[in-house]
Amino acid sequence: MMAGCSTLQPANVAGVDRVIGDVLPGAKGETVADQNRIDETVARACSAGLYTTQLCDLHTGASAKRRAELAVLDQGGA
Repeated sequence: MMAGCSTLQPANVAGVDRVIGDVLPGAKGETVADQNRIDETVARACSAGLYTTQLCDLHTGASAKRRAELAVLDQGGA
């Protein structure tokens, strides 16, 4: 009997797409470390062809914007 978290592979790319959805692209991390984890996960999905080029490009821009916001916060700015 398989536990809740298993090592079974998805049947196809559409199956993976249904599992991870498309909520990560554009997500904002609370810290630079959080943003790094989000970016790494999205990059893997983009390189695997799970997300469209448009969605990957949207995330790249959103991530750059969030990193700029975090840099200002780290410097004590508003």
